[in-house]
Amino acid sequence: MVRLVALDLDDTLLTTDKRIAPEDREALKACLEKGIHVVTASGRFNKSQMGFIRKLDLGLEDKPHVGDGGGTIFDARRVIRKMGAFQPGQYEAVLSRTRALDLPCYVTNGEKVYFDIPDQPLRAIYARTQEDRRSYMLGIDDLAEVDKPLKFVFAFQNPEEREKILSIRCPGTITFSAGRNLMEITSAHLNKGSGLKALVDYYGVSMEEVAAFGDSENDIPMLREAGMGLAVANAAGKVKASADAVGEKTNDENGVAWLLEKYIL
Repeated sequence: MVRLVALDLDDTLLTTDKRIAPEDREALKACLEKGIHVVTASGRFNKSQMGFIRKLDLGLEDKPHVGDGGGTIFDARRVIRKMGAFQPGQYEAVLSRTRALDLPCYVTNGEKVYFDIPDQPLRAIYARTQEDRRSYMLGIDDLAEVDKPLKFVFAFQNPEEREKILSIRCPGTITFSAGRNLMEITSAHLNKGSGLKALVDYYGVSMEEVAAFGDSENDIPMLREAGMGLAVANAAGKVKASADAVGEKTNDENGVAWLLEKYIL
């Protein structure tokens, strides 16, 4: 029996142009009416994620969600818990390689998003987020100053840049695709699966009672940990192979609603 639905946002619940389809919203509303909890589990910085939670308009703002790819549990008021920070030496090693390869990046510690290169590809991506972004995005002189960092976020413009990012290998860290042209590097202990396992305690459910929805590599841990892992039709091949079921519809074709109606409602 499914008692909690956990949803990735980008390219799963959100359409390619970052909308929430009315059909998907209505299916989630039907879940709530049946007593099934609905949460989001995104790789987005939690404050950016909250903007889409509000757009859902289902009264989920004051409920706990998984943010930062599993690095935070948060609601509209505060970050409730932070998890999976880099161990001593890991962050410095990744940052050193990033600088040596001249790769622009963002770093988050669950409270703010930091950058030290003003003009970079990621700025165009984050510029499409909510209007309050200036309150949590900070330019600093040296990323080494970030306190208790959780993850690096990179945008690659071509295959060569992607290979550079993949070449950054430090003990105890992982590098993975976070959707389209985004890559992330985190501690091996930070992922959506561990974040979701921490979240279920707040709802009083077990992981066996969770249905998780995703499309990208960073969704694989939570699809594997959940009692039911579901992938939309546009999901990456590795994600489909990790899911218990794959839908027939993409994120642009009400893929979440299709899966909910077939397997949950």
